[in-house]
Amino acid sequence: MMSFTKILRDAQDLDDSIRYAAERDLSELQQLDFPNFLLSLSAELASDESLPECRRFAGIILKNSVEAKYSEDNNLHIRQWINLDPLIKSQIKESLLTTLGSLVPDAWHASSQVIAKLAYIDIPSRDWQDLIGRLLGNMAQQGASPPLQQATLEALEYMFEEFLGLEQDKIDDVLDAVIRAMNRAEQSSQVRLAAVKALQNVVMFANFANDDCRNCIMTAICDAAKSDGAVIKHAAFGCLSAIASKYYRMLEPYTESILSLTTEALKGGVESGALQCIEFWITICEKVIELRKQNKHDAHAISTVDCSFIEKPLSSLVPVLLKTLLKQERDDDAKAIFISAIKCLDLVAITIGDAVVPIAMQFVEVNIKASDWQSRWAATFAIAGILQGPSIEKLSPVVRLLLDRMEDRNVEVRGTAVCTLRRMFDLLHSPACANRIFTDANLPRIVAVLAKRSEDVPDVSEEACRAIYFLAKGYESISSELGHSKKEISSELSSFLSDVFDVLFSTSAPAKETPFRLPTSASAYEALCEVVRVSNIQDYKASVAIGVLMPCIMRRLNMVLDGKASSSGDKRNKYDLLVLLCDLLHVIVQKLGNTFPVWRTPYVLLLFCRVLTFDSSAARDKAALAIGALAHVVGPNFVDHMPILLQHFNVKLLFPIYLQVIGDIFLVLGDEILPHCDYIMDVLYRGLSKPMLKPAILECFGEISLAIGKNFEKYLQAVMRRLKDAADPEYYDDVLEEDEVDYSNQLRQGITGYKGPEIWVESSGGSNRFQ
Repeated sequence: MMSFTKILRDAQDLDDSIRYAAERDLSELQQLDFPNFLLSLSAELASDESLPECRRFAGIILKNSVEAKYSEDNNLHIRQWINLDPLIKSQIKESLLTTLGSLVPDAWHASSQVIAKLAYIDIPSRDWQDLIGRLLGNMAQQGASPPLQQATLEALEYMFEEFLGLEQDKIDDVLDAVIRAMNRAEQSSQVRLAAVKALQNVVMFANFANDDCRNCIMTAICDAAKSDGAVIKHAAFGCLSAIASKYYRMLEPYTESILSLTTEALKGGVESGALQCIEFWITICEKVIELRKQNKHDAHAISTVDCSFIEKPLSSLVPVLLKTLLKQERDDDAKAIFISAIKCLDLVAITIGDAVVPIAMQFVEVNIKASDWQSRWAATFAIAGILQGPSIEKLSPVVRLLLDRMEDRNVEVRGTAVCTLRRMFDLLHSPACANRIFTDANLPRIVAVLAKRSEDVPDVSEEACRAIYFLAKGYESISSELGHSKKEISSELSSFLSDVFDVLFSTSAPAKETPFRLPTSASAYEALCEVVRVSNIQDYKASVAIGVLMPCIMRRLNMVLDGKASSSGDKRNKYDLLVLLCDLLHVIVQKLGNTFPVWRTPYVLLLFCRVLTFDSSAARDKAALAIGALAHVVGPNFVDHMPILLQHFNVKLLFPIYLQVIGDIFLVLGDEILPHCDYIMDVLYRGLSKPMLKPAILECFGEISLAIGKNFEKYLQAVMRRLKDAADPEYYDDVLEEDEVDYSNQLRQGITGYKGPEIWVESSGGSNRFQ
């Protein structure tokens, strides 16, 4: 019989044949004699003669063999362990506890994990009553080796990841032992670190409401946070964050001390635990925000969350966070601290609201006009960090500061200012409100500066286009209102539309070397689309500006259609541009409505039809929807242009959205479409050969019947036959098994068509009802 050690070694061999054979042997041993299999693993783990990698691997297999933490109660492994002979279980446990004293880290590390797994099974069932006592004995033992104490603390850390059902006095004993290990001056740094990690889990079950217990815990953590060792310091701040997530209401007496630690940590950078320290305050803010939301939505809440105690320390934290923005380092560590500080500042602003503004503005006013661009950049970023939370009245003065920085000679400052203004529009711009972040007094300058920045370097230009997008989007909710005052508000942009259109159209223009450039073009087209969408077409200036824009977009679309994509990347960009341009032209058609120049209909329709021939489902969908909008705008006269559409209506070009649009066109034209009906129905009949088109085609039949009424009689028998065929299981032959349910539902919906209306078709034999 091959030795167990050799089997474990072979099971880690890089040679597949050797490894597979060993894994097969292990599986057979486990199935043939599970008790001895576990005994062998525990003996291997405890053996100082075995190789470290074999001991580690034995521990992994043993842990997996008794996995309980995330298993169901009837899990086979758990039941096998529970049903083991008590003597064998005792031998394994004793072996594991002995292994904690090993000098081989791989061995005691694996043993601590297995002990924790068994604790989840046996402590609740009272089968391992002496475990806590044995572990605490290791900690109290005179002359206990650092590895034994470290391994014991690690076992406690793993055990307290979840509740074990221990009595409170035992939890207190564990807590006491862990804190003593943290505070012992002569203790090795590895043991102190293991103690801090263990405390992070144990403290979740401590009697934190008890003043003495809480003071003892917080004193130990704060002392550890002052440690010279960076790893211990990091772990201590992580422990503080864990406490904040559960006990934040009880932290008032300690906030000044933690604030002092934060200041020192931020001075020392990443090595001083700055990231973990900021994370503590992030956790505090997130907890307060979460509880406020719960109280807001809970009608039965008896009181609001009392956060008054947190306002003072958070207000004191703001200058500390702002100072981090001035640091000039650009390495990864400094960037990580910067990002965390901005996130924390944002959450602080949400938490304390208006109180953050005067503090932040002191920093902004000192630095925003400084001679070095880094200070101006930091001041601009500070504004971005306080936009959520404070009232519009408090924030209104920053608009002027941002507009000034958008003219800054430094590109990074300009870009940050534009980005901040874009975020301000996104979060705060609501023209219909009584209090507005800007007024018609500074709107001309805002539009002028954004227009100028949209012609800046690509990154700044893209942000400027996005800012224009959110500026326009703020008018979206009032653009369709009928009230006189709201009409005036929706017309605020009218005076600037022509200039804005010119700038955005120029910004989106392709360069010779990159004819399908993105993303600046994408941002410009999206901004154009939104500005058109919210424009008040009843305003003469808006109507003229949109009328001038339309042929420009038509020419641009035609140019993209004719353009040759030389690479796969260019091809993707070309398709994306087709989507954007079709969407924009669609919005223009809808916006113009009854003022649409109908003489342009054939040219616009032909452009959309050309898009239908491209191998891009997104572009084809946009083009089809735009054709439907064009038909609605032109009305019954659209029948004159049906020959153009029908040149691009064949089985090869059919897709579901297109079929929906055809149904809409029938409803628009009614009997006017009859001369073309035979051809359309013939294409639809042939389209039924494509399984994934069947539901849409069958639904299209229903819409056609609604549109042409009694004239549908000539197609009735053929359509009824196809509806009957659709119920045949053969219809599912070409559908994947996993898609059959969805396909069946789609097909059923297509068969029933419109559920409400009923079509009565007169015939020589009476009346037939077609549902």
